[in-house]
Amino acid sequence: MRSPRQLAAAAAAVAAASVLAACGSSAPSNGPQTPTAQPPKASATPSTAADAPPSAAPKPTGLPSTDPIAQTRGDDDIVGLIYRVERRDGIVTVSAGARNDGHKDFYASAWSYSLEGSSLVDRKGKKRYLPLQDAKGTCLCTKIKSIIEPGETRLLYASFPAPPESTTEVDLQLANTQPVVITIPAE
Repeated sequence: MRSPRQLAAAAAAVAAASVLAACGSSAPSNGPQTPTAQPPKASATPSTAADAPPSAAPKPTGLPSTDPIAQTRGDDDIVGLIYRVERRDGIVTVSAGARNDGHKDFYASAWSYSLEGSSLVDRKGKKRYLPLQDAKGTCLCTKIKSIIEPGETRLLYASFPAPPESTTEVDLQLANTQPVVITIPAE
């Protein structure tokens, strides 16, 4: 059995690696993919590379180069974007984003400055998992300490104790967003 301090250190390492991997990788994830809340729109005519505008806008720096595997809506036009879910060493790390789809600034204090209010819920096992904390009681999750401007996306992460290996689907709730079902890959 690992001590709480060992779990916290492992969670911090996994979280940092996951955020870096989500931000820097242009290769598709090897983990299972779940459908996003919004399926791709059908086009009346087939699209080719020649049809693309020559100056297609790249994604803002720092954001994952992959599309989210799931989305959920929150208050004040905030959209939760789930990019990656990883299980390692008894810890589940969720790499996500918060996008402001509104026309006014979103004050992060509405999320209590962190994702401490996030949870994973294993309905079959009837258990709720809250973000891990280090030895000082600090959440192993993103702390949002500023405004998210309209159109802006902020990267987020939260590390949770892993449910049993037999649990592959859980409800994820990031702060004040609606719960969304995500798949947790095997370790």
